[in-house]
Amino acid sequence: MFEMLPTFNDVFKSFEDPQRLHAILVHIPIAVAVLGLILTLGVTLTGSKASGLRWTTVFIYLLGTLAALWAAHTGEEAREHLLVKPTGDVLTVMNNHEELAEFFWISLATTGFFILLSTVRVTWFRSVALVFALLASAASVAWVGAIGHYGGELVYRHSIGVPSAGSDHGQSDHTTDGKTKDAAIKDAANKDAANKDAANKDAAIKDADVKDAVTKDASVKDTATKDKEPVKDKAIDLLPEKDKASKDAVKDKEPVKDSGERLLPPVDKKDKSIFCS
Repeated sequence: MFEMLPTFNDVFKSFEDPQRLHAILVHIPIAVAVLGLILTLGVTLTGSKASGLRWTTVFIYLLGTLAALWAAHTGEEAREHLLVKPTGDVLTVMNNHEELAEFFWISLATTGFFILLSTVRVTWFRSVALVFALLASAASVAWVGAIGHYGGELVYRHSIGVPSAGSDHGQSDHTTDGKTKDAAIKDAANKDAANKDAANKDAAIKDADVKDAVTKDASVKDTATKDKEPVKDKAIDLLPEKDKASKDAVKDKEPVKDSGERLLPPVDKKDKSIFCS
């Protein structure tokens, strides 16, 4: 029987690990909420006859308040030590669990405060305080039930904080989606490869767009060059026609001079004396 008891080293290791410590501490507020409801009901039924029960109940709720604060603190530390950060539905469940647990101490403290007020030796005031204490105690049980529901979802459905065989410090070998670490690593590698492929495709598309733009610019320049070349050819073709026309005009004038020379009578060498005298 005694072999089943944990050693001091095992207990000390549990206090070193936030996840194990959180799993230990959460049971104290749960026990206080359930036991406190029973004690509060007993104080309400006995009235002023059992002052010892009343003070015991106040002490129990004070202990539960401190335990709830400590459990909420260790829960935040346990969340920080998760190997894989929660996402999606798991993140929603974890946030609900954390928000409810963060303010649970208020419910326990309020119940203990109303029970403390019932020590006043005024009958109607004591009765009212015990009624409010009973309602607050019942609300604490419902509250801790909701917290436990979300906590159970995290542990038993999504394997949050559940250590695998051979792992130390309560580190889970499962991700927040219930997958193993190896599967999560492979998924991450596949996502990285997909992202790289997408980036390469985007780069290729951009390069193709740039090449198309350069090709279009070159085609536009070629078109403009072709449009200008015929004008130059026409100008070149027109220049010889002007030259031809000027040559034809010269030829037309030459026969006139020749015809005038032909109309003059020939001068005889003998008649040169006439011109000389």
